Amino acid sequence: MKLFKILIKLHIVTPRGIFRLAQSFVKEGITLMALMRFAAKYYPGKTAIVSESDRLTYKQLYAKALRLSNILNQRFSVQKSDNVAVLCRNHTVSALLLPSLQRLGANTKFINTDYAEQNIRDIISRKKFKLLIFDEDFEQKIPTEFRYLSASTETLAEMLKDTACTPSPLPRPPFFKSPQISVLTGGTSGSYKEASRKPSVFQFLPPFFALLRDIEIHKYQSVMIVLPFYHGFGLCTLIISLLMGKKVCLARYFDADATIQTIINERVEVFPAVPVMLSRMWQKIGSGNNRDIEKYLKCIVCGGDRLSKKLINETEKILGSVIYNLYGTSEAGFFMLATPNDLSINPEPTIGKPLSGIRCKIENRDSQGIGTLWVRSPWAATSLRNRWQSTGDRVSVNAEGYFFYHGRADRMAVCGGENVYPEDVEKALCEHQSVVAAKAFAVPDKDFGMVLNAKIELENDADICCNDITEWLKIRIPRAAMPHRVEFGRLTTTSTGKICNRQK
Repeated sequence: MKLFKILIKLHIVTPRGIFRLAQSFVKEGITLMALMRFAAKYYPGKTAIVSESDRLTYKQLYAKALRLSNILNQRFSVQKSDNVAVLCRNHTVSALLLPSLQRLGANTKFINTDYAEQNIRDIISRKKFKLLIFDEDFEQKIPTEFRYLSASTETLAEMLKDTACTPSPLPRPPFFKSPQISVLTGGTSGSYKEASRKPSVFQFLPPFFALLRDIEIHKYQSVMIVLPFYHGFGLCTLIISLLMGKKVCLARYFDADATIQTIINERVEVFPAVPVMLSRMWQKIGSGNNRDIEKYLKCIVCGGDRLSKKLINETEKILGSVIYNLYGTSEAGFFMLATPNDLSINPEPTIGKPLSGIRCKIENRDSQGIGTLWVRSPWAATSLRNRWQSTGDRVSVNAEGYFFYHGRADRMAVCGGENVYPEDVEKALCEHQSVVAAKAFAVPDKDFGMVLNAKIELENDADICCNDITEWLKIRIPRAAMPHRVEFGRLTTTSTGKICNRQK
């Protein structure tokens, strides 16, 4: 009943709302353009997108999306079933691309902006792309032999400003065969993987309902998206926020000072983030500056990496109980959620319980009950939908059904004949009051085969040395897992804000 009342408030299940939604599907096909049309009808004058110098209402956003569809169709001959690659950061044009390409029936493939030129060459060589759309910042990554089929987002932005030409009628929208959305990820490990989806209304509903019921995201009016669109949750947040008529603030990349300032200036209430982003933001807040953030930020949805108890406590100290822990994979989508109460009642950070409709199991458990998590999800990538798949993550579950993350199975290293996991070292390091973030990694050793080293990012005013770290770890991790070398410095992160597995 509670969920039904929420859907009424959002105009989704009212008689008029059902009529307008059906009308939008008839006009724009079973696409995200239809959802944009629906939002434009209900929230025409509300601010939809804030990005750099752009500030667009829902009516303006829908008009620009249609115009971009026309440009892609008429100027670049994009049509039904074509494959279009997108290599860009978050901004107005990138937000318009998905509904515009879907309206034409084209398949969209978001490429990780952290990929090297060789990765991009491999992807383009294996896929038959009609067009590659990129930010000019990444032009040097595009192999010369493929630049003939590319267009920059800056060029598309200039074309959108040209209103002299009358748009031609768009081709018939797709009704029965939904165009694919693919996310090419894997930036932390250096390799890439593809997760493809053919979005439908029914597959979209369960995670949408979870965000409404458990996070109550409908109560908030604004969201900031720093997570790139090729990150599954970044894209999901954009789509859901636009459907509900929220103000969406976009940022090309994460910068702690700039993010805090945008949250204050735009009165942002919801912020999806990865843990290291929060650590760096709270370090800035801790200096006594920008305390106004407390007035506006009401909901933080954290995911993508391990969430420490120390970070949960720091967040509660600044903002109160506002942090949610979201868990998922590129292939399965997000499928577990821990509420602030879940995080409070458990002594260790939990990734929560499976959402409705999800089945999970733990295989190959060790003596501590830790094993590999398998999931069966109805909204997984196309080839894995409703099929059991391994996440590759080590987890445990307690008697109350809460799951706990213990790291990646494929990061295990054999050090002196013992199995050690770098994440256990990282967890212990991140609980230190002077540590912002940490990364442990295996390196070859002539005596032990492999040993662990660590790189640590400290608070600005921290005054500790390697011996302090060794003493801190002695009582917290096994001897075989003790780092042989500790280095201090700022950690390298990907565009998603996750810490790279390979540190220099």
